[in-house]
Amino acid sequence: MITKKIAKEELLDFYQSKFDYYKVVGAYCAVIIAFSEISYFFTDCQLYGRFSWETLIPRLSVLVPLAIFLLLYPKVKSYKAGVLLYYLIPHAAMWATIWSVYHLENRDFVREGFIIMHFAFLTIGLAMPVMYHTVIHGFLFVNILVSNLFNHYEHLDMMLTLAIPIYIGVILLQIILENTYADHYLIKKSLELNSITDELTGVYNRFKINEIVDPENHKFYTDESIYIAMLDIDYFKKVNDNYGHEAGDIILKYVGSRLETHVQSQDYVIRWGGEEFVLLLVDCDADRVARLTEEIRGDIASGENSVCPLTISIGYSKYKPEENYHSCLDRADKALYYAKKHGRNQVVDYNNI
Repeated sequence: MITKKIAKEELLDFYQSKFDYYKVVGAYCAVIIAFSEISYFFTDCQLYGRFSWETLIPRLSVLVPLAIFLLLYPKVKSYKAGVLLYYLIPHAAMWATIWSVYHLENRDFVREGFIIMHFAFLTIGLAMPVMYHTVIHGFLFVNILVSNLFNHYEHLDMMLTLAIPIYIGVILLQIILENTYADHYLIKKSLELNSITDELTGVYNRFKINEIVDPENHKFYTDESIYIAMLDIDYFKKVNDNYGHEAGDIILKYVGSRLETHVQSQDYVIRWGGEEFVLLLVDCDADRVARLTEEIRGDIASGENSVCPLTISIGYSKYKPEENYHSCLDRADKALYYAKKHGRNQVVDYNNI
């Protein structure tokens, strides 16, 4: 089962990732399915031995759902909405076939037509969760049974016995493909995490900020209030000089872990470089940032890091929605510089300089 590879809390993200990955492929498949359905008009002409006026409109009817699909496709972002839209095409193609068969005197080839429909569902199902596909694909049999009420298929039993193994085979193939994509998803997530995570401390590195700002104007995507706090370990060079670089690494890991205990889930702890860390405090007001930064400063100063006594200096500033984040970061950096120039081991609000 897929849950053996993907944690339950990640399933929604997994299915969305799968949909995003196969979305374009599924769209091309939907178009191909629709035009393949129209092409069977020429088969109708062969069966009649003439131009098949009777089945022209039924075959062309698939253009209506195709037009709906093409209109809505750019707007569909969620895989749950995609399920409703994408499966519209194979079901519409099947009912176009059923409508056409109603007008045909020779219905011996309808079995082949319905078998081909399984492959239409298979291609659409690439982007969808198997659990959804199993149910929606299963409605193919409902289509056959309902249409038999007026089409009266001569070999209905044979039609079903041929279709059931193919249906089972498609579902098994979908399960295999979904599990294969799960491996791709986990590797992708691991690479993404490694690319934005500082190897030493385990907190984010500065590349994380590229995910939360607009690359065109460098403004934060969120409309919530944000404060940027920049902190620096006081006299960190002396730690390396007196205790060695391994001890320095212990200090950096200690500070990173302590910072993570103070922030909330929506906040970001980033190792900016060397002994500098940046906090992005989201949905934050002046009281919280003042209280939080002072708590962090006190915690580091009084905590036990197994190496040496340690203090930090912090500077912070509020982000303004009309500016890019660099401006706010520069103010926080200036507040940090002020703190270091005026005694260290203190917190400075840029507005108080």
